Amino acid sequence: MSMAVYQLCFAEYTEVLKQEIIQEIEKFQKYLKVTDKESMRKLHEIARNDEIRKHTKFLQAEGYRIIHTFFADGWEVEPEKINPVLIPVENDLQNNIFKTARFTWSSPYTEGYGRRLKFLVFDNFNGKLIGILGLQSPVLGLKARNEYLGLSKGPEKLKVLNRTMDIYTLGALPPYNFLLGGKLMVLAAVSNEIREVYRKKYEGKTTEIEGNNIDGDLVMLTTTSAYGRSSIYNRVKYKDNLICIPVGYTEGQGTLFMTSSLCEKAREYLQSKGVKVKSGYGNGPNYKFRLAKALARQLKLEGIEVELVTHGVQREVYVFPLIKNLQEYVKAPDTTEPEYFDYPFSDLASYWKERYCLPRSKRNTEWKAWRKEQVWQDIAKSL
Repeated sequence: MSMAVYQLCFAEYTEVLKQEIIQEIEKFQKYLKVTDKESMRKLHEIARNDEIRKHTKFLQAEGYRIIHTFFADGWEVEPEKINPVLIPVENDLQNNIFKTARFTWSSPYTEGYGRRLKFLVFDNFNGKLIGILGLQSPVLGLKARNEYLGLSKGPEKLKVLNRTMDIYTLGALPPYNFLLGGKLMVLAAVSNEIREVYRKKYEGKTTEIEGNNIDGDLVMLTTTSAYGRSSIYNRVKYKDNLICIPVGYTEGQGTLFMTSSLCEKAREYLQSKGVKVKSGYGNGPNYKFRLAKALARQLKLEGIEVELVTHGVQREVYVFPLIKNLQEYVKAPDTTEPEYFDYPFSDLASYWKERYCLPRSKRNTEWKAWRKEQVWQDIAKSL
């Protein structure tokens, strides 16, 4: 094949790839132009289904077995005997349980980025899974959080944020979600045990991008709701302390429409134009966001205007203080000793059971009729 013929074929292939990308983007335009929660749920559904199909082999080989072994039927739950235990994910089986549980939710699966911790909460009474909690490195530019803490640009901001983590996934599985198990997972996030696991894993390490030392202190967590305000985080208290403090809203940006298929096409198309967007730990958070921005810039150069990162639905931002003197600490992190709350998980679990679980079990009996086969049936629809 001559060079001229090769260049012609390459140009034709690149054009076909561009048209496929445009067609896929157009499928999502009707959702990107509106800001109601139902449209966001539809975007979540599309992205979730794409991730489920991407992990078909895993779900068929491991997910089915895990659901039928570690998930509960309603009849297996006795509210008075629920005994929650917090387990850090440390082996392949635990990670597969976490991964399978995450696929049961309406939002798409993600592994998180940067510093990461995963936890399972099991019911020690029956050996069944109650919920999961995943932490990752925080986003640097979360405006509502930064304004609440008075953080500006520079090394002091990094010093503070390197002692925080972001909750990228948190929730309870049925039938425990009917018993307000989500509130238990919120309480679990601030437990002493989370800080201890963090210190054990990261003390003495360095951050990948900046090379900063990690001293092992974890002083705060943050998270955002899925859509607008969140019922799971609001008004959760322990010993008169508000566990998660609402501090504002995001600016309505995201990349839910960037399915695995579209990401692959976008990456290949950009590479054909000499544009490379690096992925992986050490290249900054949110690869999809950077890929979408690069794709939009490239298409604009070719006369095609598309909006790929703004969806308009604001999500509420929450701060979880792990120390009593958070505001003082962020002003002088090197010289201020953190005054940690003392929240043993066992105490938090007992409080949840009396405050939330038992009263709900009497008011709402949906949990009794739940069958774990419903979880598999929901996943199987997308395979």
